[in-house]
Amino acid sequence: MPRLSLWNKNKGNDYDFIDRVVAESVNAGGTGVYVHKYIGTYQDDTTQGHGNDDELYIQDVVFLENRDRKYDTDIYELRGSYTIADPDFDLTQFGLFVNNDSLFMTFHMNTCANMLGRRLMAGDVLELPHLRDDLLLGGGEAVNRFFVVSDAGRPAEGYDPRWWPHLWRVKLKNITDSPEYRDILGTGEQADDLRNVLSTYSTEIAISDKVIELANAEVQYDAGYYEGGHLYVDENSQDKPGVYFPGDGAPPNGISIVGSGDTMPLDANDGEYYLRTDFTPNRLFKKQGSKWIKISDDNKRVWSAANKILTSFVNNDNITTNTDGTTQSEKTNMSKAVKPKAD
Repeated sequence: MPRLSLWNKNKGNDYDFIDRVVAESVNAGGTGVYVHKYIGTYQDDTTQGHGNDDELYIQDVVFLENRDRKYDTDIYELRGSYTIADPDFDLTQFGLFVNNDSLFMTFHMNTCANMLGRRLMAGDVLELPHLRDDLLLGGGEAVNRFFVVSDAGRPAEGYDPRWWPHLWRVKLKNITDSPEYRDILGTGEQADDLRNVLSTYSTEIAISDKVIELANAEVQYDAGYYEGGHLYVDENSQDKPGVYFPGDGAPPNGISIVGSGDTMPLDANDGEYYLRTDFTPNRLFKKQGSKWIKISDDNKRVWSAANKILTSFVNNDNITTNTDGTTQSEKTNMSKAVKPKAD
């Protein structure tokens, strides 16, 4: 008696019978799906001979994406099935949101191959008419839901007892109004383009403009804030106090400073200004009798991408006097501090 074995390296009549049953099950119980077939990228200077009807070509090898996608002008109709789940309400800090942007849809593998010439792959766009929302508030135009295939593979339940697969499952995500889908949604230049219907760009711009309008109404712009270099102050006026907007470390009325450094000068006269560079930020003082009065801080100095300690270290131009009377710069290059040594 021959040994029993379900496995057969050849696809025989049993495979054909099971495959027809699976195909009939998907076609009878599945929903209609319109497939916009991805066929490659548009030819440009960077494709180097690729790009026309080349589905395997990767346009950007750094981000692994194809931005100039080309889609077939013909639309293919398939049947697919998926498990409809209740909306997943997600409680976040901004309120209650619904997460239903991803779907896992199953297709008959050989039907896909016979109709498309291949299985569904990443980049294909699926249009689901059964998710069409025709009860929009405000009487908006009803459109079908569009999803893009982000991943694909064989599901575990798609294998028959003889270990041959029959099903193909894809992961779908909502598409956006990005340039990748201009063959499907249009460029937005025409009023009836789907991109104008699906896009939230106009709404976001209107919201941003409204926020700016409210901000200007609530907090009016102070033209004099940190912009007082051109203003003049009458320090001798008794009736009206002088108005001075500090922030740049410069004296008012265009007066020049007598110097700058890390110590106050001993020979300064009353009314003279001196800039202390050892303060962070630099601080402007005015001599008045036996006191130096703080006038302003230099908050307009050039920004550098470093913290205060690193800034003082990198910009250190001080000269140190050693005990033997020699002088040297406090800032020393690493090439001079650490000498290379052979092993």
